[in-house]
Parts: sequence; C-alpha cells; structure tokens
Amino acid sequence: MSIRLILAALALSLTLPALATQPNIEPGQWEYTNVTRYEGVPMPERTDTNRECVTAEDIQQGDAFVEESDECEVSNMEMGSSEASYSMVCVQEGVEMNMDAHMRFMGERMEGTIRASLETPMGPMEMHMDVTGRRIGDC
Repeated sequence: MSIRLILAALALSLTLPALATQPNIEPGQWEYTNVTRYEGVPMPERTDTNRECVTAEDIQQGDAFVEESDECEVSNMEMGSSEASYSMVCVQEGVEMNMDAHMRFMGERMEGTIRASLETPMGPMEMHMDVTGRRIGDC
C-alpha cells in the first residue's frame, strides 16, 4: 500500500470547507519515511522513503501530501494546526482497507501512526504503519 494512498485522506480532508485550520507544516523539500508491519502474517517489516516538494500553495489548498484519490472515503475527521485524526476506507485492486490514523504536525517535522484492517484475497490482515516526515531544505 503506497504512502500516497494512505495520506490521500489527509489531503482530501484538508479541502473540506468546515476545516479552516491549516496544519503547522513549513513549505520546502520534505522526506517521508514509513515503517510498515503486518500482524499475524509472515511478512517482513518494510521501510519506504520518498521526497517531494511541498509549497505554501499546496498546504493552503490541501495538496501538501498527495493528489486526491477516488479510491478512499474519509470519515471522523478532526483537524487542528498541530494534529489530525481520521478514519478512512479505501478499495484498491480488490483489497478493502479500513484504517484509523493520527498525525502530528511540528513545523519542520511530522509523525503519525496508522492502524489498518485489510480484507485481501489471502484473508484478513492487520497493518501498523509509523510515518515520519521532515523538511530537509528548500525546493
């Protein structure tokens, strides 16, 4: 499961009119690291790292992390300048994922946790992801 899909809910939720609070995120080049573990299945822990430029406009428009996704539906969104939490259901390539996420924003850093239950062709799976991000410079 890509980090873009997982963070899609955050970007989608930031565009909701009822949420006037902007996250405490500094524009610039960001590096994200995700550590994913699956419980109850013999899969090794996986670490993924990616970089992307986040502009002030991206943050203001809610595009700070990803583009919109038609594959996910967000609910229970709570947004503040320092944190966000939400639930999300995604269906991608025949896999349904129900997740709960909590993200913390600290200007030039962000961190969060995501817990997900997946219904896959191989049966149910539980996933836990730790997400960290840091601003590493200008774009």
